[in-house]
Amino acid sequence: MDLLVRVGIIAAILIAIFGGYLAFKYVAGSGPLTSTQAAQNVQRDLAASYPNASVSVINVTPSTLEKNSWNIFVSLVYNATRPCPTVYLEEYDYPATGFVPTVANLYTEHCIIYGLSNSSLPYYTYLITSPEVAIAKSFNTSYPSLVVYVNTYGYNNTNVYAKHYTNLALNKSVSPSGNTYADVWLINYTAIHAPDSQYVVLSSTGTILYNYTLSHPPLSH
Repeated sequence: MDLLVRVGIIAAILIAIFGGYLAFKYVAGSGPLTSTQAAQNVQRDLAASYPNASVSVINVTPSTLEKNSWNIFVSLVYNATRPCPTVYLEEYDYPATGFVPTVANLYTEHCIIYGLSNSSLPYYTYLITSPEVAIAKSFNTSYPSLVVYVNTYGYNNTNVYAKHYTNLALNKSVSPSGNTYADVWLINYTAIHAPDSQYVVLSSTGTILYNYTLSHPPLSH
């Protein structure tokens, strides 16, 4: 009799625990994650793990590995406004594989662009599709005016910004012939204490098409 009582008590405890677990799941609403929730979880984890990086979600698609999981593509960027940004591109299958990337690629570092030829990442293309890669490519060309500018005012004192234009028409004050370009990046190098900024027009395939200088009052820290 004692044995049956003990078994009954244990069974009751297990039922209570399991019932509580189900109730918790129901109250907490922990059903399948939406694509937005999954992306936010991955982004928060990366931001906590790499506080010095700028983390961006590039694309989210349903997982082919497991139902109710998501393929999440992200970029991690360091030194985004320096002449040689570092860009990592990673793929996560979350929550199927947790916060462990299924694909991790170093895309560009030290102005070397490695590419992603073995990756399924939609972010990858032989065309330049991100401002950080456009910046790295522009400095990677060793274009004389950019090299002299950065060497003169210092790598860490030079801020670089890139903007993509489907169509770019240059003002005649910087291009007497009023050049126009299609599908290009306009990249601006501006250094602290420099009296001017350098601008280059970069094609989507990485060729510098035009360079000009604009004067401005020296910037301060």
